[in-house]
Amino acid sequence: MSLDLRAGPTVAPSTRALAASRALAVRETWAAVVAAGISLALGLYQLGQPSLWIDESYTWRATTRSYVALVHEHHWIYYTLIKPWAAVAGTSEVALRLPSVLAAAAACALLVPFGNRLLGKPVGSIAGIALALNPFVVQWSQQARSYTIVMLLAVCSTWAFVWMRSRDSTRVWASYTAVLILFVLVQPLSAGLVAAAHFVAARGMQQRLKVAMAGVAAVLLTSFFLLGVAERDAKSGTLVWNTDPTPWTVSRTLLELSGAFGVGLVLSVVAWRIVKRERLLLASWALTPIALSVLATPVGDIFVDRYLLVSAPAFALLVAAALNVLRRWWLAGAVAAFAAGTVVGLVIWYSPDGSRNWRGEDWRAATRYAMQHGGAQVYPYWTASAYRYYGGVQRKTGLYVIWSEDPRFFAGDWPLDVGFGERLRAQRR
Repeated sequence: MSLDLRAGPTVAPSTRALAASRALAVRETWAAVVAAGISLALGLYQLGQPSLWIDESYTWRATTRSYVALVHEHHWIYYTLIKPWAAVAGTSEVALRLPSVLAAAAACALLVPFGNRLLGKPVGSIAGIALALNPFVVQWSQQARSYTIVMLLAVCSTWAFVWMRSRDSTRVWASYTAVLILFVLVQPLSAGLVAAAHFVAARGMQQRLKVAMAGVAAVLLTSFFLLGVAERDAKSGTLVWNTDPTPWTVSRTLLELSGAFGVGLVLSVVAWRIVKRERLLLASWALTPIALSVLATPVGDIFVDRYLLVSAPAFALLVAAALNVLRRWWLAGAVAAFAAGTVVGLVIWYSPDGSRNWRGEDWRAATRYAMQHGGAQVYPYWTASAYRYYGGVQRKTGLYVIWSEDPRFFAGDWPLDVGFGERLRAQRR
């Protein structure tokens, strides 16, 4: 009897399977780290250069108010968490914006394991990177607002929904409800849009009933907060300041959410046509928030592109699903087009000199100019927090710092007229 020394030691199938599972887990972890790293790098680049815009100044203003005064703000939990953060990190532009950068990176990382479990490997890994590269996501990761935190909650709540859909358990339903409650307290409008998408994507009446019950429970348990938000919005909030959607704004939003300057939208359509797995969930998550925002127009103008950032992860999953099924020259062409579109979008976003914010305003320079001339009065009054953030003092010197979206507002003969962007002027009567 001869002994074959070339043969290796016999390994039990269970051990081999365990080793393979660990290797896959390591690769998935590294994919999540890469996605988060790309998101962090793009989010941190030029983070402190643009001046705060008006809404970001409200975030700073929240750090100066009491916790009780923040209860009925639309972004209650976000503001409540920003206060202790600012006490430690400070209130510089970078410090105020950093939580949004971190939230975007977390969403990209979380999309990796979620996408792999939902659509199979390596779809999640591709989706995490696609989301990190989306110029629209990068833009809102660099704002001191809650929108990327809301996007992270959209991923978390959808994962909880998929878990609830696969298990008939009160504990699992309670977990989904708890995520919805947190979602409502951070941003009720976005929470409602995502929950509606889950309702559409549910399989059968029993699952839809579970989603509906979770939504009702979330509304009832947060009713004290929602009533205050509704009262505030009726006077001066979302339903007052937003405008009606148009074919141009809707189509532009679809391009922004899907990424890569329109290439993402083409790949999403490809995925809808050839990828059957979870087609309803992905289509509902991507399109229901947009459709409801448009349909709600007779009641209130809630269609704003940044409110719909919750759909960006769904588009990233669709892009990844399409890239996963394409082969050879089709795949090479799709990757090249997606990369080119992404580069163009990022170059456009980063192209300004860095002093003006995304709305083309430079409150930092306008405030400095006003203070060099003894101070100014700010009009309209609700924009004054941006002026105060940069150390501006309101004084009756005849100089006005004026913000307006209508260029005609600045018309007339002024002894002094200095522009700090299309919407911001210093004028002396």
